[in-house]
Amino acid sequence: MRISLKLFAFAALVACSLWLTPATAQACPMCNQSIAEEDLAPHAFMYSIIFMLSMPATVFTGIGTAIYLKFRNNAAVEPNLVAGDEAAAPDDPA
Repeated sequence: MRISLKLFAFAALVACSLWLTPATAQACPMCNQSIAEEDLAPHAFMYSIIFMLSMPATVFTGIGTAIYLKFRNNAAVEPNLVAGDEAAAPDDPA
């Protein structure tokens, strides 16, 4: 228990020290200047970032929808059998 507490304290200290240190490389200065001089380049970067961020959600939504529809169609095809129905006991001599 004492070792895990020391490990947690060390990890918290490292996390806080990383959080408090300033970011030294925020952006490439030449890229920043080349984008600032054009009107369309910032919008092109914005749209490409939005597109890349939306792709995982779109793919997972498509896969999830396909799985949902397969299960729903499979459940609709199977008849709902109740105990005592004729279809539920085919070996029953009538």
